[in-house]
Amino acid sequence: MAIISFIVGCYIFSRMMRMIGPMKRSSIVLSFALQAALCFISAALITFGAIPEKAGSLLPDSFIVLIPLALLSISSGGQIVVSRFLGFSELTSIVLTSAYCDFAFDEKLFTSGLSENSKRNRRAASTVMIVAGAIAGGFLTQNDDIASAIWIAGAIKMLVAAIFLFWKSEGGIRLE
Repeated sequence: MAIISFIVGCYIFSRMMRMIGPMKRSSIVLSFALQAALCFISAALITFGAIPEKAGSLLPDSFIVLIPLALLSISSGGQIVVSRFLGFSELTSIVLTSAYCDFAFDEKLFTSGLSENSKRNRRAASTVMIVAGAIAGGFLTQNDDIASAIWIAGAIKMLVAAIFLFWKSEGGIRLE
């Protein structure tokens, strides 16, 4: 279910961004705002009891637990689509296995300086941030309250949308 939702999210977000214009500020802001909305809806379903506590134990008799998971998977699809349109395909924003492969595959991994291998540097930073996010998420969900972590993820996505709203269009990435 999560894989299908992820693919659907990639499809929807890629078509939406292409229709608006993938490098238009409005397209990127809208994408992150929609991703945040999907996070907020998921968190609200959990917070306000639409998804029962210990819903995972209801499987396979009830698939209600899959609703927030599907919404978050669609949001993840949007996240990776934005990274591809922005030209940062070396950044993994969802899983780490491709980043590990790219580290091992990088022939200049140990032979280039910090300023000479920006793709490696971005991969390293994204890997550190994903691991830090997983650790923070683990602390936030110690008491079985996953909703707080999802609320925070939605807030971060809204912050990213706001940053892109005011981003100056100078430099390596030119926003229209």
